[in-house]
Amino acid sequence: MLHSFIRASAVASAACLLLAGCGNSGIVSVSGTLTYKGQPVTNAIVHFVPEKGRPSMGETDQNGRFTLLYDPQTKGAQVGKHKVFVMHNSAADAGKPGSVPGAAPKLSAESKDLFSKYSADKSKIEVTIDKSTDDLKLAWD
Repeated sequence: MLHSFIRASAVASAACLLLAGCGNSGIVSVSGTLTYKGQPVTNAIVHFVPEKGRPSMGETDQNGRFTLLYDPQTKGAQVGKHKVFVMHNSAADAGKPGSVPGAAPKLSAESKDLFSKYSADKSKIEVTIDKSTDDLKLAWD
């Protein structure tokens, strides 16, 4: 009986170590501002993808501010080096007055340039998260 309990505990401990975020150790708070050519970027989703593990992402507000989410219940990102890229948050544009349901939102030339230049397959931006980061400045041009 004791042998079965020890074996079950060992299996549970091993599974916990293998699952990302067991107790969310190594996850720290990350927030900041995204600007492009000196202007805040709105309606963007900022993605932080670690070398290993689960990515985090956050939506920018009207001032370009974002807070990363590790999962729906946990704010933050995994400690370590991350590739950073952005995508347009077309869902944010869908509810605006004058928007046509199902139609692609019209982006300015600068917005198109930003979302193309810093897309998942083109971005060369890397950021290392090593502590709670309350004012990360992503100032791109």
